[in-house]
Amino acid sequence: MLPQPTGPARPTSPASPSRPLDDRSLPTAYGVPLSRIAAGAVRLESARRDISQEDLAELLGRSRSAISQRFTGKVAWSLDDLGAIAAAFGCPVDDLLDDGSQRGRR
Repeated sequence: MLPQPTGPARPTSPASPSRPLDDRSLPTAYGVPLSRIAAGAVRLESARRDISQEDLAELLGRSRSAISQRFTGKVAWSLDDLGAIAAAFGCPVDDLLDDGSQRGRR
């Protein structure tokens, strides 16, 4: 019998998929890890454009399961993925790394 996981699943490091991400070591913007900002921005922009996880999976050549893991923050988006998503959405990549809290303050 396999051991049952204890506690919530943690995002994994892109460099080491089996090692959970440690939020303290992640780059942040205003105290929020960029990987979480990107996950939220991709979810938001996908919803605004009525683009499903399945549509994104096809666009990026990934499984819907892989996209779901990125939507939930279990796995961080790669820069290449963010670039392809931004191009498909017709927005600059930095829009996917902006939590919106500083808009209008620049």
